[in-house]
Amino acid sequence: MENDLIGIGAGPANLSLAALLTIARERDLISVRATFLERNPAVFWHSGQMFPGTLTQTEFYRDLVTPIDPTNRFSFLNYLKLNGRLDQFFCSSTIYPTRREFEDYFNWVARQIADILFATNVHSVDYNPKTNLFVVDVESGTQPQGRYESKHIVLGCGAGPKSTNASQSGRVVDVSALLGFDFPNSLQRVLVVGGGQSAAECVNYLLDQYAETETQIIWVTSETAFRALDISNFSRETYSASYARAFAALPKPFREKIIHDDKSVANGITPLLAQALYQRLYRLKYFASPGTANPSVNVQANTEVLEIHDEAKGAMVTARSLPTGQTSIDVFDCVILCTGLDDETVFHSPIIGAQLKSRIGKNEASDGYAIAWDGPHDR
Repeated sequence: MENDLIGIGAGPANLSLAALLTIARERDLISVRATFLERNPAVFWHSGQMFPGTLTQTEFYRDLVTPIDPTNRFSFLNYLKLNGRLDQFFCSSTIYPTRREFEDYFNWVARQIADILFATNVHSVDYNPKTNLFVVDVESGTQPQGRYESKHIVLGCGAGPKSTNASQSGRVVDVSALLGFDFPNSLQRVLVVGGGQSAAECVNYLLDQYAETETQIIWVTSETAFRALDISNFSRETYSASYARAFAALPKPFREKIIHDDKSVANGITPLLAQALYQRLYRLKYFASPGTANPSVNVQANTEVLEIHDEAKGAMVTARSLPTGQTSIDVFDCVILCTGLDDETVFHSPIIGAQLKSRIGKNEASDGYAIAWDGPHDR
């Protein structure tokens, strides 16, 4: 079947596109035929690390549609209204919903969009020069093998964990799968690696789970400090549409410099969580009840984890102190990796077929977001 557009993945980015296209069609503004293919049976958004009470890092009005179309019926506010909790949300005096509620909002939107096909695994995306169409091969429970053709492709596959030595069955786990992880029965020493939001949420979660034990938590980062997310007003312009257009027009070396210098705009612990966690560690250290079992937390910056061996007796970790250069080997009952997501580009994706891979260039197109290729300009 031929489409004008096929979206690979139905996470927040492509879900936003699907919602905007749906309303534009309803208003007779466009006639784009689109299909979005998602391998999961529903929208799962950080589900494996959705610790109780964790909040989104952006405000509710930065939802799927509001920044582009405030009148769109797929807004978060309309989701609240139709689910009978708008008044209570306003009375909660927060602009940061819980992640669990935002994931529910995503699925509320997805259920109303006929263009999205869940439980459909994409095997390959290629280009057929004879038909001048992109070809997408898939499989699903109802369709062991299927093929879609489209004039345009939007890749919204998301990214996987950066860590490569995490294992569900051993002593090492990536934070993205922590809620499904089977912790050792006796968790005396645990290492948390990473200095961002996920690591802070992980430490907070461990303090909840092991509140009445003497579990020792060592929290390390290779950065020079545990930095907060920059949510100041001028920095927030980074996420405006006008900034995105201006950024795309900049020379590549300067864009890379901005990405390097302004990391705190995208990465870091939200000030709200940073304050709450610091105060919790303060109370734990100085005001723990005498004679009761309490966990302890040792916070170390400038510490680089070099190697992890997941062994029967424990996880053997080799780390280096960056100021001194000295290395040390320590044993932990569990290691939790909060080291972020892999920024692997589409050029290395295993789903890109041979014909398409030979036609795409390493340099981006003139607008900075499309992928440059040697095919027709209308594709």
